Parts: sequence; C-alpha cells; structure tokens
Amino acid sequence: MKADSHVGNVKTSAVVLPGIINTAVKLGVDIQDILRRLGISINLEHITQSTIGLNQVHAIVMEVEKATGHPAIGLLNGENFDFEYMPHLKTFLMSSSTIREAFENTRSLQELISPLLILKLVETGDEVIIKLQPDRTLSEEDERHYTEMVFSSIKTLVNRLMKKIVPPKVVYFRHGRSEITPLYADFFGGAIVLNALENCISYESIIMDIPLPGGLPEIRRQAGNILNQQIADSPLHDGLAEEIRMLLVKRNDLLNAPLEQLAESLNMSARTLQRRLAENGYGWSELRDQIRFQLAVQSLRSKRFNIEEISDKLGFSDRHSFTRAFKRWSGHPPSAYRRKQSL
Repeated sequence: MKADSHVGNVKTSAVVLPGIINTAVKLGVDIQDILRRLGISINLEHITQSTIGLNQVHAIVMEVEKATGHPAIGLLNGENFDFEYMPHLKTFLMSSSTIREAFENTRSLQELISPLLILKLVETGDEVIIKLQPDRTLSEEDERHYTEMVFSSIKTLVNRLMKKIVPPKVVYFRHGRSEITPLYADFFGGAIVLNALENCISYESIIMDIPLPGGLPEIRRQAGNILNQQIADSPLHDGLAEEIRMLLVKRNDLLNAPLEQLAESLNMSARTLQRRLAENGYGWSELRDQIRFQLAVQSLRSKRFNIEEISDKLGFSDRHSFTRAFKRWSGHPPSAYRRKQSL
C-alpha cells in the first residue's frame, strides 16, 4: 500500500519523540546520528508547542527498527511513552475512577498528541473492543508501527490503572506479518489475529467499571480544566479545518462549490476564509482533497455505496475523474482499495 500523499502534511506533537528516543538509547542506537541524517532537531524546552510531520516520525521509527533488528519496534516505543512532557494529561488519565472513564473522552489525545489518535469503544456482550480508526490511509509498514505503538500504550495504561497485569483477550492487526506473531503473543499475553478488517484490541468488559485504586475525581476534574486550556493553545488544535470538515460531511454539495459559497456558509467573507486557512497552513484545494479522500475511504470501507455513487457524492464529474484522484491520493484505484479491505 502506498502512503497517502497528504500524510506528510499531517502534524503530530513532538512529545511522541522522547519515547522513541528512550527506546533507541536503551537498545544502544545512536539516535543523534539518525536525527542528524534525517535533518530533524528537537527543542525540549518548547516540545509541547512543537509539531513534527507524521512522515518524519515514521522515518525515525524505520531507522531505529533497522538499526536494532527488532521486528516490532512500535511495541517498545509505546511502552516507553510515559507522558513525560504532559503531566496534566497523565494525571487526568491516572486519576480516573474506572477504565471506562479513562477511555470515554479521547479528544485530549487527538488535540494534544496526534489528530490520528482516533479510538472508538464498542461493547459486545462480555467484550469491549477498542478500535483504532485514523482518518488517513498510511502505508502498510507505517500503519503497523503506529498500531503497535498505540496498542502497547493502551496495554501499559490499563495495567497501570488496574495496578496489575490485565492481558487483552484478542489483539487484531490489519497487516499480515506472521513472523511477528510469537513476539506479539508474548508481549500482549492474549490471542493475536492478523489480516483483520480493523486494528482493534479487546478486553473482558467486566474491567470497564471496576473501581480503580487510584481514582481521584476532584484531582481529575482539576486536571481536566487545565487540559481544556492546553487544548485551546495546542498547535494541533485546528478549529477552522475541523469546522469545514464537519460542514462538508453534512453538505456534500459544497465540495465542488466556489470558495465564496463555502465562506458564506461559514458566515465569513472569502478573503477572510482564505487568510485563516493560510494562517493554519492550508490552501482550499489541499484541504478539500484531504476531506474528499477521508470521505472516500470511509465510503469504500462501509460498502454502502457503489463507486459511481461515491464519485457523485464527492462532487466529481464522473467515475473516471474520481478514480484518477483516488489513485493519486492512495496509489490504488478505488475498486482495488475496496477489494483490499475485504481480504
């Protein structure tokens, strides 16, 4: 799978780097040389206000994995991520009264760490499934690293909250690297399923509402208030782009409308809209393509619409125009992408 051409523009907080650096140092990797070769510098003094391209993070992870020979370096990166520069977020999570409370609102994770950190909880009988559903398409290896890191962090967080080891029931990965399965099984302590339709980690639902020994409602409330202030100042907080995304999800007709019409729907002038988009590092055509791609991926995965219907819904003149655009974004025509999701 080819990486989405827009992934390189996606920013994540630089706070993800210390965990990766700690992993490299523990394994004896010259991380300074890797950062130097990749042209990446880190300013720890302002790390919470610094961002880094997701493609740069993936490049660092690939280099560390290559240098160590470890086949699943994302597991160690996630395990070593300890919210070092985000004490209030750590307090907010660790003072939860239940596991359900800890996972009920992941907005702070998206706004402070990564916009791709989209988690969805689904309960089915005696099982709770935590799905990782980023709204961008990553390359197969980047998705593997990212999923390993997130699921490793979830496992570590659950164990810390419970103050004991609570292995997941099943961990599902969309990739098919079967040689890693024994390592996964040993690390997670649960069943491993590869070539799954979605990346998920599941637990016995009974753990969701067990009172936690570290539950401190008043401390959590105070930490939450501070987090809301930090979110407003976060370099990842992009209210305008999100507002446009939400509008276009509801109003597909605006996807092919002139900028003036979009601006009118947002109660501002076209000149103001252009200026505010530029301030946030966007051009209208780029943002529209990102949103079209996200909606296309969602529609292709859901299988509710055929490709002609998706093309029409996204404002393309015909199926061929949509196919050319989707292939430019993902490296695959939409029909091939849909078949891959069914494997």
